[in-house]
Amino acid sequence: MPRSRMKTEAIDRLDPTGRAADCDEIRRDAMTKLQRPFAVIVVALGLTFWCAVASPSVAGETRLDLPSPLIGPGVPEIKKSQRKKIERAWQELLAGDLEKSIKRAQRAGDSAPSHLLKQQIKLIKGEGGVVNELVSFCDSYPDYAAALMTLSVAAEDSGLEIMALDAARRGARNWPTPPWGERPAELEQRWVDDRIANAENYFEDGDSGAAMTELLAAKAIDPQRGDSALLEAKIYFSTGQLDEADARLVKISTQPEAVLLRGLISEERGDWQSAMERYSSLPENYPGRGEALQRAQTRWRMTVLPDYARAAMATQNLTRVDLAVVLVSVLPRLETMPGGAVPVMSDIVDQPGQREIITVVRLGIMNADRRGHLFYPDSEADLDTVRQAVHKSRSLLGLSTPKWCTDQDVLGSDCISIPSPASGGSVVNAVLDPTSGATP
Repeated sequence: MPRSRMKTEAIDRLDPTGRAADCDEIRRDAMTKLQRPFAVIVVALGLTFWCAVASPSVAGETRLDLPSPLIGPGVPEIKKSQRKKIERAWQELLAGDLEKSIKRAQRAGDSAPSHLLKQQIKLIKGEGGVVNELVSFCDSYPDYAAALMTLSVAAEDSGLEIMALDAARRGARNWPTPPWGERPAELEQRWVDDRIANAENYFEDGDSGAAMTELLAAKAIDPQRGDSALLEAKIYFSTGQLDEADARLVKISTQPEAVLLRGLISEERGDWQSAMERYSSLPENYPGRGEALQRAQTRWRMTVLPDYARAAMATQNLTRVDLAVVLVSVLPRLETMPGGAVPVMSDIVDQPGQREIITVVRLGIMNADRRGHLFYPDSEADLDTVRQAVHKSRSLLGLSTPKWCTDQDVLGSDCISIPSPASGGSVVNAVLDPTSGATP
């Protein structure tokens, strides 16, 4: 067997905590598989070192994720004899001999490092009250980095995440080197970054409740994170809580994505003037700016339309004249486009929407009875007439072909739906629906 593979197999037999499962057994197995003397010596020495630093604990419970009370900045001065006893107690703790370590710690005298070691042993044994004792201890020794990191671990075990991160940050200020100097970033990754990422995934999957739970847990650790505020606003917006959504965006109101979302909030409130102002403040080349601004401008124009136009948009039973009025009101550029001759239509003389009727007939968007000189303005606009008129209007303006939800292979996708009988609002939405690519 190749030496590299044999070494890998030996390492793989260490348990998941990084402690040797049975070092003597691993050594014997390695010796039987290697034939070359030099290789035997190298691997034997390597395994001996590995087993020394990864000795098994008592019942698999001894923790190795605590710093020695004698390492790191801010260790209080102690007598040499006390240091030696604490060092031996710590080695016994690493070796898994908890009872010897306890006895050795008790004989180490009354010093700050010995007190910390005793608290670490209590933490390993799962005794209560350790966090409170460590808090008081760290207040007395605020520069003792190993004590602060021990408090961080104890607080994490107790579910006190804010305290755990605060203690880690305080310790890392004096002890910035790995591995303990990296602890604040590791905790922030798990408790903030990962939770925000989970929240985004839940939100994309449509689970707003789970998304908010993850997000609030992240915010409890870092309430100043701008991306969490934006995501929280999106969640509130998706559930119709517009005031809550807007409030979350106040502190990040200059961020383009926040501006865009605030514009959508204004649209939902029907405040088209505010929506236009917010969209106008976005950078010229910001994705979605042009479409959103034109959509708001179009909606704003609708608020200043004459009464007959607004009535046409509000009707639930669309007539032919209503259809003409809605199309030209929503797509005002149609009025300025060249077209064909306009036939005589004797039944539109008294219609408020006469100008709009002439526009759609002149452009071939809707047909007139040229023999009878009639437009039939009060007849119901059937669905075929509505779809054809919307399609022709878009084509004239260079817009995309509409995908109706009744078309083959379209049902269930991003398509445009118009009920029967057609309503004015459904035609407005069909023209302005972002999935249609319409830009009035």
